[in-house]
Amino acid sequence: MIINQMGINEIVKEGRQIRYDLFKKLCQVQEGHPGSILSIFDITNALYLSGAFFLEKDDPNNDTLIMSKGHAAAVQYPYLVRKEIIHRNDWENWGKGESLLRVFGNTQIPGIDVTSGSLGHGIGIGTGIAIANRLNGVKARVYVVISEGELYEGSTWEALLFLAHQRLPEVKIIVDVNRNMILGRPDDLLNLESIEDKISAFNFECERIAGHDYDAILGGLDFLLNASEASRVLIADTKKGKDVSFMEDRAESHYWGQLSNEQMKRMLEDLAP
Repeated sequence: MIINQMGINEIVKEGRQIRYDLFKKLCQVQEGHPGSILSIFDITNALYLSGAFFLEKDDPNNDTLIMSKGHAAAVQYPYLVRKEIIHRNDWENWGKGESLLRVFGNTQIPGIDVTSGSLGHGIGIGTGIAIANRLNGVKARVYVVISEGELYEGSTWEALLFLAHQRLPEVKIIVDVNRNMILGRPDDLLNLESIEDKISAFNFECERIAGHDYDAILGGLDFLLNASEASRVLIADTKKGKDVSFMEDRAESHYWGQLSNEQMKRMLEDLAP
């Protein structure tokens, strides 16, 4: 097991407080993409707190995390604040004063390596970073988190072809499968399944997990980290809007929209640690 900073119970407990604090902040900012943040939160929490993702202030050998589904990039901010990479003033002022923080991550924000949000480019960028690391003798991992909707983009499949050919096991791909996009469910729009069969056919090793079960998540991160000649892909079945009663598994939770004060209050009650 890759855990070397916290035990699983501590990771879960700490994550609940971080999630609550993040959504208190989003209620202050009154914008964001809550459903998408909640679908990938548990995996992001495990990455940062377990030791699977190496990150220290000003360390040139830091791992890279590309949140290709850039509308969920704010999920990274609390962890970057904890590492003193994002200045606490930027966190405190976000939504009420001058701050570098935005709903979508960009490279002006310390600790955010890629400006993302234009979907379908994360794997290609991550492959380029891994090639540059190899040429420069940098031993670091490159994690790329994509949404299932990015599998509708031809650029994603082109990047997978190139990545498989380059044999870069340093690139670790996580696919967030929450079965909800802006327009509805992929099963109704254009069926993507079987995702693992398709990606495996591109010569990747795949594992599929329950994306909110911490035992499964940590086992999945072990799978990504174990030695292999090929890049590995972790496919996580998640729920959009996880744990918020009026958002869970609903496409409309993609946007903040016109959440009322009562809805924000109920959301924080649902997410209370």
